[in-house]
Amino acid sequence: MRLYRICHVDHLENYQGLGASYQDGGRWNEQGIPALYFAVTASVAMLEMANYLPSPRLVPPTYRLGVYDAAGNLTTERWMAAELPSGWDRFPWPPSTQRMGSDWLRQGRASLLVVPSAAVPGGLENIVLANPARLDTESIRLSAVHERLYSPRAFTDTHKA
Repeated sequence: MRLYRICHVDHLENYQGLGASYQDGGRWNEQGIPALYFAVTASVAMLEMANYLPSPRLVPPTYRLGVYDAAGNLTTERWMAAELPSGWDRFPWPPSTQRMGSDWLRQGRASLLVVPSAAVPGGLENIVLANPARLDTESIRLSAVHERLYSPRAFTDTHKA
């Protein structure tokens, strides 16, 4: 499975899950619960990043788009939007999704959990929650790094008709 993640260049190969969502909590994990967030496409990773900044032009220059290859033997679960509680895609994220994801992470039933992305209307695209306790350097590998995240033409008012 190919996965994508935008983060500081120094964290691209850190799979401990002790970053921002560990410190503050995230949509699918409570504060203090290690988790890694990936996207199933580069464009969804870019949309997810856009949720945290007023403009993509403000992405720190030390951030990169990492392309990862997850081993085919990793166990995977999938939660569909119809199975999730009402308001699962709200911001701030509801405690119900944090509890669900934290329970899944603690139980360790699988390595990866595919869930709908709240950055895409109706959950039409997916992200992947990875359980750091079930990953090792053999199960997920960084295969490429991209420095330029957004086209210089994007999000400008200089487009010509």
